[in-house]
Amino acid sequence: MSLSFSLPLSLSLLNYITVVICLFVPNFRFSIMDCFPHPDASEVSRSRYACCWSPVDEANVPWCFFSKNHGYSVVSESQPDSTHIEARLTRMDAPSLFGADIKELIFYAEMQTENRLRFKITDANQARFEVPHEHVQAPSSPPTGPLKYRLELIQKPFGLKVWRTSPEKLLFDTTIGPLVFADQYLQLSAKLPSHNIYGLGEHVHQTFRHDTNWRTWPIFTRDSFPNGGTHNLYGHYPYFTCLENESGQSFGVFLMNSNAMEVTIQPAPAITYRTIGGVLDFYILVGDTPEAVVDEFTQLIGRPFIPPYWSLGFQLSRWDYGSLDEVKKVVERNRQIGIPYDVQYTDIDYMEDKKIFTYDMEKFKELPQFADYMHGNGNKILIVKRNSHTSQVWPGETVFPDYTNQACVDWWVDEISRFHKEVKHDALWIDMNEVANFVQGSSKGCAENKLNYPPFTPRILDNLIYSKTLCMDAKHKWGNHYDVHSLYGYSMVLATEKYVLTNRSMVFTRSSFPGVGKYAGHWLGDNAANWNDIKWAIPGMLEFNLFGVPYIGADICGFFDDSPEELCRRWMQVGAFYPFSRNHNAQGYKDQDPAAYGADSLLVKTSKHYLNIRYTLLPYLYTLFYKAHVNGETVLRPMMHEFYSDSKTWGVHNQFLWGAHLLITPVLDPGVENVEAYIPDAIWYDFEKERITDRKEKVNLNLPADKLGLHLRGGAILPAQRPDVTTTYSRCHPMRLIIALDDSNAASGELFWDDGESRVISDLFLLDQDVLTMHVTHNGYTDPNNLKFENITVMGVTGAPVSVLVSDGTTTNALTESQVNYDSTRKVKECSIVLYLRNLELELGKNYTVNWQDKYRNSRHFDCHPEAGSDQAKCEARGCIWEPSNVPNEPWCYYPDTHGYITSNVVETASGITVDLERNTAFPSQRSQSRDISKLRVEITYLSGKSLRWKIFDPSNARYEVPVPLDLPAMPETEENNRLYRVQINNKPFGIQVIRKDTQEIIWDSAVPGLTFSDQLLEISTLLPSNYVYGFGETEHPIYKHDLNYHKYGLFTKDQPPGYKLNSYGVHPFYMGLEKSKYAHGVLLLNSNAMGEQTTHSLTQLVIQFGLEVWFCYGQELPAHPCSNNPPKQNHMPHPQTQNDSENFQALNNKHVTLTR
Repeated sequence: MSLSFSLPLSLSLLNYITVVICLFVPNFRFSIMDCFPHPDASEVSRSRYACCWSPVDEANVPWCFFSKNHGYSVVSESQPDSTHIEARLTRMDAPSLFGADIKELIFYAEMQTENRLRFKITDANQARFEVPHEHVQAPSSPPTGPLKYRLELIQKPFGLKVWRTSPEKLLFDTTIGPLVFADQYLQLSAKLPSHNIYGLGEHVHQTFRHDTNWRTWPIFTRDSFPNGGTHNLYGHYPYFTCLENESGQSFGVFLMNSNAMEVTIQPAPAITYRTIGGVLDFYILVGDTPEAVVDEFTQLIGRPFIPPYWSLGFQLSRWDYGSLDEVKKVVERNRQIGIPYDVQYTDIDYMEDKKIFTYDMEKFKELPQFADYMHGNGNKILIVKRNSHTSQVWPGETVFPDYTNQACVDWWVDEISRFHKEVKHDALWIDMNEVANFVQGSSKGCAENKLNYPPFTPRILDNLIYSKTLCMDAKHKWGNHYDVHSLYGYSMVLATEKYVLTNRSMVFTRSSFPGVGKYAGHWLGDNAANWNDIKWAIPGMLEFNLFGVPYIGADICGFFDDSPEELCRRWMQVGAFYPFSRNHNAQGYKDQDPAAYGADSLLVKTSKHYLNIRYTLLPYLYTLFYKAHVNGETVLRPMMHEFYSDSKTWGVHNQFLWGAHLLITPVLDPGVENVEAYIPDAIWYDFEKERITDRKEKVNLNLPADKLGLHLRGGAILPAQRPDVTTTYSRCHPMRLIIALDDSNAASGELFWDDGESRVISDLFLLDQDVLTMHVTHNGYTDPNNLKFENITVMGVTGAPVSVLVSDGTTTNALTESQVNYDSTRKVKECSIVLYLRNLELELGKNYTVNWQDKYRNSRHFDCHPEAGSDQAKCEARGCIWEPSNVPNEPWCYYPDTHGYITSNVVETASGITVDLERNTAFPSQRSQSRDISKLRVEITYLSGKSLRWKIFDPSNARYEVPVPLDLPAMPETEENNRLYRVQINNKPFGIQVIRKDTQEIIWDSAVPGLTFSDQLLEISTLLPSNYVYGFGETEHPIYKHDLNYHKYGLFTKDQPPGYKLNSYGVHPFYMGLEKSKYAHGVLLLNSNAMGEQTTHSLTQLVIQFGLEVWFCYGQELPAHPCSNNPPKQNHMPHPQTQNDSENFQALNNKHVTLTR
């Protein structure tokens, strides 16, 4: 693409050269840098600043952009040692944009660690303001290992390129635009390697991943409403993370500058910083994963604090309860309904005339006694310390403390101490510290000078730099308010922390700066009761985890406006999983504490349900905060941090994780009960139903009015505790472990435990192949409650254990039968059960191993080589797995988990389902002499309320079907409520699951590997609901009930006297199965070809030639005839509960029958 310009006759030589250079800018529309970032840019401004001019119709694209004549050039360069580079820069001749350009600059680069590069650009001749950060400093020694980056300097015009060394990739390239460095206008641009940009704040970002289509975000702390605009809010965060690609390699960029600024993100992709003071002090942080970058960033600015345990409980607040009596009513009505909650707030209404360090001696005269009362009931009380600073705020005319002055800090700490002696509060909420002001600047206005009226104002709210704050020429110990405005909240946190340092109390602040998370938490400000704000809270919380502030939340149910029941109900559900979980609303609106909606309301029931889950999992959440403090990990985690290799996760912003393992999917829209959710590539267990879901695809979750999505990732061991109405009480209860096995039947987890105020016990849990190791890595604490692990739940176990052994390293004891339970109806993944170990006495702080063995661990293995002469070479030639076993008759050659067919085009109607199948060609053909049929059709028909039929056939070629007439219903049963069953289709491998509705028992489950459909070999397998299987013939069985220990029987009519396992006169491919309930069902395979059955704790059928047609019928009780509802006589068959049965109800995956030749 080319540009054309008309040149005025009076154009100077300089301008003429500029235009010529403009003609050759490549891909200019994405890569241009705005030369005149004002809304009134014109061609006159182009001529004045020697820039390029090209009007376009695209929104936000600059018409006036830089030529190549702007910038600086390197005049000298030196390298004092291997980790430092210095250079002197001089400004190239070009018109000034905003005046006071600095002619000579110093560039300084330091390779601080293997992963961290710092470079700074400042005035070569005069000191400028730099952020006096409490934590950020150069390392005490240079890096000793190889650097993961390299720095390249470009001489003219000056630029720098930061490269990743392995694999080599350009991460940060400032040659895309010129450096501008004036006294009150600094600009630097950089091209980035991808559009996956996250962070920058504080704003309302409606998505977690940034829109790179010319979006400009101002950064300057401001008291404003987070209502969805692009304006600046409470915090100042010139930091972002960039995910480079599917490898997970990422980097972060932090500009340590506290002046007002704006950041533009454009499609190149590129980023431009424009700030109006200070220096350009950049840190580039290189990591192998997004989490590694957060680790690097928090090492730089300070690791997050560990909040006191009680602060992870639910919290209630509002602005203006009116009186202490009203506060007491709220407390009591929520206690009466059993809402778990720990903290009660009082906002500024407790103060005398809203003056700090006072309380109203009329309406709140018993506040000290109320604090004692709350403590006696296991609760905490938290009070607000809103900034009342010369200007106008809540009390009227006020003055503002200078927290950068040590004398002021001493006064502040003393005032907190004095007030605490009167009212025993447990934490401090510091608010309006942006700093907020109800007048513009001061009651006397602001002086006309370059600080209050700078030559360039970033696109901040009101376009007035002192709007709703102090005059920029106000003086602090650290410097002019112009420079330290965005540090006000940070300095207030540092001052407040000086008091609470002696005990592990808590501070949370509205205004923040990088590093504040070392001492304080944050909430997302004055939101409103609407569906937008419940959505936008998630990207905000994810961003603050990037910023090193994991103790983060939003006002549940909304601060402003009345909160409708549905909105508040859905918000209470998701808010139960905010790290900082507080319901808070504003003056003049209806009460929105849970009890206000009625003791028997659905809102109360679902709130209690999910808050109880929160309190159950508080040991896990507390451990996540410990790991954030030690390792810099995120607590509320973006999906892309764990599944970065899956590009579908990069833009997910309506779901989030607790750590690596708990996935939360809320309902965020009105009137919705079905939510499209993305399930990443892992085994996932529904936390409440303990059932597996799909993986690596979008699913439609049914989330009725009282539910949100909660899924546990395979590979997790979560420490948990029996919940109670406060953490004071829950911490007295026994603990438990919730274990979810991954694809390798392994899991791991950690527990950090202390008294809530010190660091002492760290427990490490590892589980691999049925051995759970509980190892204490550090122990300096004895819990006064003598806590024990009471229960262990294991999801995904392959079968019921023969025994469970517990060892403390000295003695080993076997658990009794009453201590070991399992549930095979809760099918959490293929061929698995949920195992419950109960009534344990495993002391917290001691080492243990818990060992169990499944007698039929490999019973889920389906024979891939049923013919004689199987060996490893033959097995692997079929694409199967060879694993010798010492269990008699167990197959050594078995199918991989995904072998079979893959579904497509599933069509559901009122009368049935049709499915198209395609063979999974990742596996070779099984038998060269029997051609595989690649495309199949499945037809499922709901014959009646008690019977159904399904048929698998070749849609392209007719095959033999049995011409036996059957008495079928005239019409299928189209009313779902009339059917005793429901049918589910598994995708990969294809399988049919038939589920009895009232017991939720899966009675047919062919979603297992091995489905084969070739010219002369058809094979299908199913899992069975119990060991009680009867039928198949005609062949001699020694007992009526089948023995399921790997037996094979042939089915093919033959003139042969009865004999053990010999096929005889008739063919009856029918069986009846009993269920764990009182019910039974029958299954008929309508096929007359030679076949066989193999009984191995599942059911596998092998048939020669033609089609598969299966019929189901249901009995309401144990039937005398499989399709009858008549009760049986007692002597017809062994009852499932008889104790002399050696296989008394083995696990779901421990039953199969194989029909073989």
